[in-house]
Amino acid sequence: MSGATENHAMRLLVEQAAALPAWRQREAFYARQEAARRPEVAEHAYTVAVLAWKLAEALKVHPVVASEIYDAARMHDIGKLAVDDAILYKPGRLDPAEAEEMRLHAAYGAELLSVEGAPPLYAEIARYHHERYDGHGYHALKGEDIPLAARIVQIADVYEALTARRAYKAPMPSEDALLAMAADVASPGFGRRSFDPGYLRVFVRLRLESDPSLSLEALAGPGGAARREKVRTLREFAGSDPMLDFAPGELPEGLVLKASGARLLYELDGGGAKVRMLALVQPNGAVVGGMAAEDLRAALSSPPPEADPAPSYRAA
Repeated sequence: MSGATENHAMRLLVEQAAALPAWRQREAFYARQEAARRPEVAEHAYTVAVLAWKLAEALKVHPVVASEIYDAARMHDIGKLAVDDAILYKPGRLDPAEAEEMRLHAAYGAELLSVEGAPPLYAEIARYHHERYDGHGYHALKGEDIPLAARIVQIADVYEALTARRAYKAPMPSEDALLAMAADVASPGFGRRSFDPGYLRVFVRLRLESDPSLSLEALAGPGGAARREKVRTLREFAGSDPMLDFAPGELPEGLVLKASGARLLYELDGGGAKVRMLALVQPNGAVVGGMAAEDLRAALSSPPPEADPAPSYRAA
């Protein structure tokens, strides 16, 4: 029995699901349990799934994969079924022990979804949707080491958590949530370095183009001048160079990030000048170039930060 199943509620879920032979039956069982016992989590998961699917589409992810990201995102918080109600619904700040239990929902979810027949993306997203690009997430994965789908869902998850009403907070207006996510705050503080730099910029552009609350008509109402200034700041951020987010040496050698979500890998000479492009990784993860997949992963890998990982916003 794994560490996750030592939790009584988790063990009961595993036992109940084990009686269902097919993955789709288990998936439906989990969905029913979440809707009945954690309706606000189910609602959150649905909204996150829609946002993640739209972001995946904007990144030109293959439609089949984008649909799978949507389906998997619906289950990304299923591990919260095993989290105690007193912790999940606590109106105030969680103490360290409670925060650690809340963090375990990612491991609980990954275990529930790591079963025969389940697409691997389900467990991958459940386990890694609280990673941060700067390495200060649950498992201290950093940068390009974080799976693409988890980077997409993380952005959607944080945005929904900020803009939704919770027992412990009021909803944040869309522009304020986006500004908080795009804030130029040093790690491990919460801001733009928490997210994939290109994907965050694409998401901000997507929200500015599609959110009715950020339309010209909405911005013409009361308080419109202040809100228009915030939107102007967001537009500037969305078009800015992601490389400006990082100090020299913070990214793998030769890696160049683009606001479109693309990344380029260059061979450098002894003085740090670009010699030739080794690979182009498109926003959807497709690779153009002759590098072997293992060599590319090694070149893009980042060591974890020295400090202990510590997410700086409360999980939804």
